[in-house]
Amino acid sequence: MTAIQLLYLANLVILMPVAIPTLLNLFRTDQGCFESSVGWRVLVGSLWTGIMLLSLLGIWEPVRLAPVLVLQVIYKSLWLLVYALPLMMRREWQRIPWGITISFVAIVIVWPWLIPWRYLLGQ
Repeated sequence: MTAIQLLYLANLVILMPVAIPTLLNLFRTDQGCFESSVGWRVLVGSLWTGIMLLSLLGIWEPVRLAPVLVLQVIYKSLWLLVYALPLMMRREWQRIPWGITISFVAIVIVWPWLIPWRYLLGQ
């Protein structure tokens, strides 16, 4: 298995316990840190389920599906900068979902090193 395939596998491991449960409201996946809203829960659950399904395909077509990995780096970076970092700066630790935050930080740090940028940028 290649390094990029391991990213898709990691996505599956991370998302399987939360994507569909978030989408279908099977149990709380936000660590009790967000106000409940059906629309936002379904939106996030749909995004995570879509990424999970594309990650499954990415194991067989890793380079072709690399834009999915870029999407993750972008949206997770934005979430960290716009949501988590301000809470940290205000020391509102109890409002931070640490499981989500730690996984997002790991992805934002690791994924860019393994994404096939030359392929994506046409070089």
